[in-house]
Amino acid sequence: MSCNENPYKLHGISSLQDNTLIPTVEENLKSFFDYGLLHIGGFINVNIPTSGLYKTTFHTLKPSKDPSYVANTVWQTPKKDWIWESGISYNNTQPINISGIKIANTFYPAPSGSGTIEFRLDYENGQVIFNKAINSSSKVEMNYSYRWCQIIKSNHNMWQTLQTMTYQPNPQISQADKGDYSISASHRLQLPAIVIETIPRNSNTPYELGSLVSYRQQDILCHIYAENINDCNILMDILRLQKDKTILLYDLKKVINNNFYGLNNNGSKNNNGLNYGQIVSNPNLTWNRLYIKDVNFLDIQKNTSSSMVWCITRLTVEVIV
Repeated sequence: MSCNENPYKLHGISSLQDNTLIPTVEENLKSFFDYGLLHIGGFINVNIPTSGLYKTTFHTLKPSKDPSYVANTVWQTPKKDWIWESGISYNNTQPINISGIKIANTFYPAPSGSGTIEFRLDYENGQVIFNKAINSSSKVEMNYSYRWCQIIKSNHNMWQTLQTMTYQPNPQISQADKGDYSISASHRLQLPAIVIETIPRNSNTPYELGSLVSYRQQDILCHIYAENINDCNILMDILRLQKDKTILLYDLKKVINNNFYGLNNNGSKNNNGLNYGQIVSNPNLTWNRLYIKDVNFLDIQKNTSSSMVWCITRLTVEVIV
């Protein structure tokens, strides 16, 4: 301890509002992987009409049962985690900017509708919340884009139920009272997915003599879940290639306090929000640098009763604090 340091003062933090390491690392890794995957084509565009291999449609919405809302006011697409970021392009293709919703072939513009039909878009859960009930037999359609891979932190409610067969959203299983769709969207994780989890495995190495600043190493588990070995292998290779990568960390508190976070608390798009690239390009919002020191695969397993595959990958990251 420095001879000039106050003996009863906590070192390295002056307020509970200060930036702290673990939440900042988790949030930044999620943002980094989310944004990085988009730039290598990790988004799927759904136009009206879009049919799948099983003669199913991805552009139609079905009512979702939610005890917090009046029946038939919450409608969902088969795929969630809609793309809200702008400025993304891969092979001259861009994610679809949601312009509105069609109900019985009548168009209602985003983000809030018009006339007697008003609504809110929940990008994270892939839902449209209407101001009044819509007849359950109505044809509700939308153009949108969703993330090929969902990335969440381990404290998220979604890490309670892994939802499979989302590429086969036939009318029987995509209704709110059928199969996995009977579970709230906020509790369903669609595949492929990566779950980021901080574990109690860390170490500190002194940075310089006469200072309490250290190289702080922290292990992070990335749980990979996929419905086939090919998707799992792709994600494993992507994580493996990030060894020795250095990324800028943004100050989570500054982003929130300045209202720059991309989505509002209710899942709607924040008009003042910035994407990850814009945030880390702003020196007033950056905090420190993170170095991905090592990547190791701890385990890979396959479910014997389904096609699900999962893998545990350990990232050792280092930040000078």
